[in-house]
Amino acid sequence: MAKAGLDAASALQGLNQLFFVRKSGAISCFRRMAPLRCHLLIGQPASGKTTLAKALAPLLTGPGDPAALVLSTDVIRAEVFGDASVQGPWVDIQQRLHQRIREAVAAQIPVIVDATHARRAWRLAITQALELPASLEWIGWWLYTDLPTSLAWNAKRERPVPVPVIQEMAAALADPHFGPSRAEGFAAICAVVPTHHQELTAVLQAELAGLERRIRSATNRERKLQRHGYSRLLDLERLLYLIRLLSRWPDLSAADPASAAELEAILSPLPEGDLATRAAAFLGRLHGECYADANALRADLDWLDANGFCSARPTAAPIQLAPGSQLSHRQAPVHGGLPPLGDGPVFLRVITLLRHLLQQPFDRAPEPGVSLHEHLIAATAAIPGGYLPGETATLRKDLEKLLTPYGFRTRNDNVRHGYSLGTALLSPPRLLELHNVVRQAAGRLADPSAQDLLRELDQRLDWAGIDRDDVTPVRSYARHALVDSALVRRDSLAVPQQAEQIETAIVEHRRVQLQRFDGMGSFADSPQGELRVWPLQLIFHNVGWYLLFEEDHIGEEQGLIRSERLDRLRMSAQGSRGDLRRSAEQHREALQRLEDLLRLSGGIYFGDSLEQQLALITGSPQRRQAALVTLRFCCAPWAFAFIREGLQRYPIEHTRFSKPLPTDTWWHHPNAPHVLEPGPSEAMHPYPVELDLPPWTVSQDVDLRNWLFAFGGGIRIEQPDALRQELLARCQAAIAANQTPGSTPLPPVTTSQAAVMAGRLSTKRRQRD
Repeated sequence: MAKAGLDAASALQGLNQLFFVRKSGAISCFRRMAPLRCHLLIGQPASGKTTLAKALAPLLTGPGDPAALVLSTDVIRAEVFGDASVQGPWVDIQQRLHQRIREAVAAQIPVIVDATHARRAWRLAITQALELPASLEWIGWWLYTDLPTSLAWNAKRERPVPVPVIQEMAAALADPHFGPSRAEGFAAICAVVPTHHQELTAVLQAELAGLERRIRSATNRERKLQRHGYSRLLDLERLLYLIRLLSRWPDLSAADPASAAELEAILSPLPEGDLATRAAAFLGRLHGECYADANALRADLDWLDANGFCSARPTAAPIQLAPGSQLSHRQAPVHGGLPPLGDGPVFLRVITLLRHLLQQPFDRAPEPGVSLHEHLIAATAAIPGGYLPGETATLRKDLEKLLTPYGFRTRNDNVRHGYSLGTALLSPPRLLELHNVVRQAAGRLADPSAQDLLRELDQRLDWAGIDRDDVTPVRSYARHALVDSALVRRDSLAVPQQAEQIETAIVEHRRVQLQRFDGMGSFADSPQGELRVWPLQLIFHNVGWYLLFEEDHIGEEQGLIRSERLDRLRMSAQGSRGDLRRSAEQHREALQRLEDLLRLSGGIYFGDSLEQQLALITGSPQRRQAALVTLRFCCAPWAFAFIREGLQRYPIEHTRFSKPLPTDTWWHHPNAPHVLEPGPSEAMHPYPVELDLPPWTVSQDVDLRNWLFAFGGGIRIEQPDALRQELLARCQAAIAANQTPGSTPLPPVTTSQAAVMAGRLSTKRRQRD
């Protein structure tokens, strides 16, 4: 019995030994067939990376095998530049680093890359962008060294790293969205806290012993995922960054001064070539060279076009997954992790939502009681692959991980009105309405800026497939510019190309030198000859475009604000360069004075006295009121009916109208300034009107006279008497000019004749208005 038990025990031991031997053989066989493993150290400067590399290297190879290769960027920097402290061009170091990695991988020698790898682009440049001669697995070693410890260790170094650099890299590694992740192409990431261990060897051995199980477990979990052409994080992020870039600058061209300035702030001079080449240059500068693959970007652009991203018209076509071989032509490391969007169904639902937000910005439920996220799910419900009803929590989480981290929206902004991406702000129907407004301004108002904008808008709408031919405008402008920009002098500011110079000067707060053409229409106080001015604004007024400017008064902080029509001006040769600029605050102060003058004057004539201007807009309330001149006139009933409708011609606080007569039935708003007592009901002009106006408006303003004198006998001016005398003189001059030579002078107009004439004017005005 004992012998039988012993035999059974021996047999069991032999079976165990056989199983162990076979298992060991299987492991040995597996290890021979497994890909090479290389190691990437991750940590801010002075976190203990070099110490860890020295401890790790002997553990990676067995007796008789070539020793693991430790590649330190500091060592390579010393080789290339002669001194590790010399911060020369990174590309020179990178080329040598990548070449040595390739050589080691070709020889099946494990590599340890000793560098900070603090930013995702720096890690992806090796784990996914680097083309290698054989498959391998990257293992990340993330050193969790707290910042105070790193700063203390750094202070003891022979060549300490600047503290802000360490702080910046530590913050980059702690980023919740872009910190180290297995999705970056790592088979596994091992976390090590150097301050917790006196000796690293045992810790590293334990991590290495558990790698096989960790990698196998992660691989088994990901086996059920549906891989596609954007499953690799590098390809996915390149696509997202491209969408973000094009949503802000659709064709990456300097079509206008503002866009040119923004693009040149990123990369100057601006890159040339096709869209993919230019996009590669910008993405490389903005996010890292690993995203600057022009060939891959061409495939990205084709995929975006095929899936409706280049059309402004909303589409219900399903997103098509890119095949895995379409973009990943290089041999990728095996067993690398995947980002959440690396799974086909997740990618489809998120990208479907992203396309919807691009094509229908600020889309939200029209009816109350429906949440924004419920509405977005309903809006995309008909598209295969979109969100299912009830997945609002999933949608909200996807938005938090996509829109904000990748720069599609600012952090902590208010989304009650919905989401928008980049510069996509309007839906196609609203874009057509905007197109009509711009077309009216470009055509009837001859706005040079609108003409340039219209050309670009027409082109973009054509590209987006938005048809404008069948759209008839509901609103239009009856007034139009009297100046034809095609028939003015080529050096006139009315020419669009010349107008751009003055627009740029306004934006840059630059002083310019202008010249007024001889022989042009002018008034007694119109500026003449050379003008040294600060341009403030371009404004359409009555018949054409005017430049509003502030004269440069040497030795004075403020200058006289005036206006002149664009077609009467040109930029002088030395003035086009602009010899002086002023601060944004000074420019804003001048603009505020201009706005005050426009409001008070009711037009664009501001007189020729700086003292009078400043008295009206910078003095005390009592001084400002005292500087105004009261114009009082009485109106016939038909004239008053028109005048009382124009409540915004002059500031309402400076306007006083007559109260109704006891027998009147016309309506007026209770807040309208009907405060004056009317005259007798039997009078021809029973309705008084008072306007408090700047002195220059009363004395010389053409707009005031065109409006007031056009009522003819419908008004009777009471004060100031100078204006009444001016009206009489004009009427007498008109009578004299229109009498037939040798004829008898016309007799004075009687009261009854005046009434008949007033009635005719009333009828004509009603027909016109």
